[in-house]
Amino acid sequence: MKETLSLRIIKYTSLTILMVFTLFPFLWLLDTTFKSTEEMFSSAPTWWISNFTLEHYTWALGEHGMNIGKLLYNSIVVCSLTALCTGLIACVSGYGLARFKVPGISLVVILFVLAQMIQGPLIMIPWYKLASAFSLLNTKTVLVLIYNTMTIPVAVWIMSGFFKSVPKELEEAAYMDGSTKLNTLFKIMVPMALPGLISVSMYSFILGWNDYQYSLILTNSLSAKTVQVGIAEVMESMGAANWGGILASGVIVILPIIIIFSFIQRLLIEGLTAGGIKG
Repeated sequence: MKETLSLRIIKYTSLTILMVFTLFPFLWLLDTTFKSTEEMFSSAPTWWISNFTLEHYTWALGEHGMNIGKLLYNSIVVCSLTALCTGLIACVSGYGLARFKVPGISLVVILFVLAQMIQGPLIMIPWYKLASAFSLLNTKTVLVLIYNTMTIPVAVWIMSGFFKSVPKELEEAAYMDGSTKLNTLFKIMVPMALPGLISVSMYSFILGWNDYQYSLILTNSLSAKTVQVGIAEVMESMGAANWGGILASGVIVILPIIIIFSFIQRLLIEGLTAGGIKG
């Protein structure tokens, strides 16, 4: 009993230290955003807030400041469309990959894996030329298309793993009751593989949310560029940077992901691990 208790103490102590180490930068960031500019640059940094203020958030959200609201809207629209398209395509394609045996299916799986290795600067110029040829430069559409090329391959692979784990007898029973293949997919199979569908959708959303390079190269106006590019432009602009406002912008950008993840973390972790093992 003593040994078990000791092991539990060591385990929870280690987890606590790891959590503090991981969360310290964000907590310091959050604490700093509520300090006045003079207090931020004091010679003796401290956690204590002497002069609580919201001026940095006002600057980040205001039209005379960073106006981050419009950039957040762009990011949310692009990432939501990416998650929606990825989830739908991965659901249908993953089901086909899991249930239908056709010649060359192994090659398709290999190509899905290889597609993840050809990203970033390697395809930046081709993407730029294609976007220019189809008049998609400086639009949200081009970002959605690019993000889907990065997310769909791994999403299809994960969803195929989930569908393989669902007993075929459920489908056969549905067919005997007169259900069509499409009805069986969306009314029986999808609810069974819901953790996987949520995981691939969230993976797609977060990947798009964190992107900087594609948005930087392919967008340049307030109507299309994402929040990451907007923050970087403020940091790189000439003159005195409003560091309090930049830090507040960082908090605003991080919060949506934290909120979403806190609600679906169990399904997200279950989906990513189970899909990889079963696939």
